[in-house]
Amino acid sequence: MKASETTLRKLVGGEKQFLVPLFQRPYAWTSKQFEPLWSDVVTQADALAHGHARAHFLGSVVLAPSPQMTSSLGQWIVVDGQQRLTTLLLLLCAIRDHQTAEDASHRDRINELHLINKWKQGDTRYRLLPTQVNRDAFKACVDGVIDDRVSGAIGSAYQFFRSKLVTADDPADPHDIERIESAVLDRLSLVEIIVERDDNAFRIFESLNNTGMRLSQVDLIRNYVFMMLPTTGEHVYETYWLPLQRLLDNDTKAMEQLMYLVLVLQRGEDAAYNDIYRGHQELLHEAAGDEAEIERYVAELARRGRHLHVILNPETEADRRISASLRFLNEWQASTAYPAIMRLLELRDGGDATDDDLTESLRYIESFLVRRLITGVPTNNLNRVFQRLPSQLNRDDPIAETVRSKLSPARLYWPTDRELREAIRTKQFYWQGRGPQKKLVLRRLADTYRSPEMVDLAHTNITIEHILPQHLTDEWRRELSRDSEEPAMLHRELVHTLGNLTLTGYNPSLGDLPFASKREQLRRTSIAMNQAIADKERWGKPEIHARADDLADRAIRIWPGPDESDRDTAPGRDWTLLHNALAVLPPATWTTYGDLAEVIGSHAVPVGVHLANARALNAHRVLTADRRPSDSFRWPDEDDDRDVREVLATEGIKFDESGRADPGQRVTARELAELLGLPGAEDLGEAELSEDTSQDLSDKEQRFQRQIGERSGPKAAGGVARLLDHWHATGGEFQYGTATNARCSPILRRGRGVIKMLNIYADVAEVPFAFLKGRPPFDDPALREELRRRLNTAPGVDLPASKLELYPSFPVTLLANEAVWDVVIAALDWFANQVKKAETD
Repeated sequence: MKASETTLRKLVGGEKQFLVPLFQRPYAWTSKQFEPLWSDVVTQADALAHGHARAHFLGSVVLAPSPQMTSSLGQWIVVDGQQRLTTLLLLLCAIRDHQTAEDASHRDRINELHLINKWKQGDTRYRLLPTQVNRDAFKACVDGVIDDRVSGAIGSAYQFFRSKLVTADDPADPHDIERIESAVLDRLSLVEIIVERDDNAFRIFESLNNTGMRLSQVDLIRNYVFMMLPTTGEHVYETYWLPLQRLLDNDTKAMEQLMYLVLVLQRGEDAAYNDIYRGHQELLHEAAGDEAEIERYVAELARRGRHLHVILNPETEADRRISASLRFLNEWQASTAYPAIMRLLELRDGGDATDDDLTESLRYIESFLVRRLITGVPTNNLNRVFQRLPSQLNRDDPIAETVRSKLSPARLYWPTDRELREAIRTKQFYWQGRGPQKKLVLRRLADTYRSPEMVDLAHTNITIEHILPQHLTDEWRRELSRDSEEPAMLHRELVHTLGNLTLTGYNPSLGDLPFASKREQLRRTSIAMNQAIADKERWGKPEIHARADDLADRAIRIWPGPDESDRDTAPGRDWTLLHNALAVLPPATWTTYGDLAEVIGSHAVPVGVHLANARALNAHRVLTADRRPSDSFRWPDEDDDRDVREVLATEGIKFDESGRADPGQRVTARELAELLGLPGAEDLGEAELSEDTSQDLSDKEQRFQRQIGERSGPKAAGGVARLLDHWHATGGEFQYGTATNARCSPILRRGRGVIKMLNIYADVAEVPFAFLKGRPPFDDPALREELRRRLNTAPGVDLPASKLELYPSFPVTLLANEAVWDVVIAALDWFANQVKKAETD
């Protein structure tokens, strides 16, 4: 083999083609791999902006000469590295399309330099040719034809980077995307390994991918350290390293976290988690082989290990206030803030900060995190914020005020009191954080109410309750109609806001009950914050807004705000989340103004007004509630006279004879939240499931069957009953929904969790691809695509490829058709076999 370091620009430059052989698996990267890659790219782009020259090692690409190689076209078989190579070229496609929107010349420039062989025809035109499974989707991306072919894992990758570029594009910085392009092409270091022409490519691939225990970065650092201690190694190990390992419970993850934190404290934002070993090598290299210096390095690790131990085990902290703050931050999973906390503990150790300083500083850090979550500020810049903060905390400055001051600049988005009040009234809080974070916020608010008895609000039985329920029943529709606004629109606007949420131990029994019944149960609860709700005569917009204002007063007392001395007193509305929601729309899908409004916590009218006057990616794919383009839609270019319906049709949107878009291609608010990665989105579909006593299940089953009969007819009810009987006969189980809109999910047990192929409602059968993408074996996009293909062989079922990570559905009435029933049963059996096969492999 011949190995050399290279960059993507050098690797793909010139007339050449990379062929992915059939013995390799199809493209399979997901957001789990995209996120760290994107983070590396952004880090390198920022380094370029600051004139730093250090590149980032990304990995290797192993190539073998193709038998078809000619003098006019260098063809190479990609033996290893196809996932990373494919991803980088898809990222270039996304960069090209983002830049082309502003300047059409970027299309030809990026295509001809990096993506195509301009003078070749057919498949040889493409610099990379994936396996047949991914070929059409990849070629469509390179060709810039973003239609329904751009689906599956390839489509997900393209869409991920397309949306990230929208977020990263700062209108005030004309060169930010240019730096991202440069980082991708020139700052991600690759090792190109070329094998001999006669070598067996498959055998090389097999040997490269044999499973085995790799050394962790901590193992590598430890080995490197003690290699440099030929005479004092045993003493250093016994005195420092071994006690450090024991202090951190011999936990490799905690040791790795310590190594990263030490690197951050030394280097700030230049530190990278996946580059710990090289960073510590460089620190040790500075010791120049001096064993005393290396011993001091290990002693320093041990000292900082004690600080990390306090952070991870707050009960070991003597000051109760500090201990309580650390417990909160641990429950919050605020590991991004650890570098700053490590520095604060270091200052206290050195006598340069008091317990009071530490308490107040932690209060500011907690407020910074909580206020940002409540107002919906993305978390993607938190790492850099807290990587920079330690170096800004000096012994001679007032510590707590420095923390507040350094977190207060407007560019860091620590919401002011006014912004917090507005967000508590309007933001969809239920979508903004992970379940534990939302409960923490409500718990802290609940603690501000005087209670005659103590309640353990951390108990798992305590859950978040929507007072106005998630499903709009006839009783609640009448309740909301008293506010002189359209009930469905009002429900969308209010249901997930903080003013409508509380904590209760009775969530399943409260469900969708009318307010008169709910208030009686809330009155009997021991949670004091619910008494004020129970005292209300009704529950509508005025009451929800009044409670939101009261919660805002309490939140401001708990979580102090930033220093506003240099803040603009009247900023305009932030439409970032709206633009991000449009950017994540998969190809060949559409959404509505109401769906967008629900996601961002607004009314549909201002959403429409904004889109009519702003340049926004995919704005033409926003339709009215009756599935038609708005009469007021205009293209940003005044001279653009294209018919928007014709444009949508060329992009894969189907229209019926009356000009309405296919409802199966609509991306709902819930699906938008899922695509945006809003942590609360995962709670929406899974929170209302019940596995109570058999009597409870029998009652829910009867209600479920009754609703199907009422809404979809007796034949559909019969088809569903036969399907459930078949599932039960094969040993399957069921979960039933507790909401008024009845639901049944045939499930299989997987350890403590479950896996399912269908959510059956009274009118539709939903395929929860978004749920499945996080559950093996269906985290493999190829298996989800196979499931979609099998179901689509049924007459009348047409699940779009663009919804392979969402929740497509088909009418329950189709199950009355014997041919459809047979296909769905066969798919269920295949699904169960795949799950069982994965468990035995």
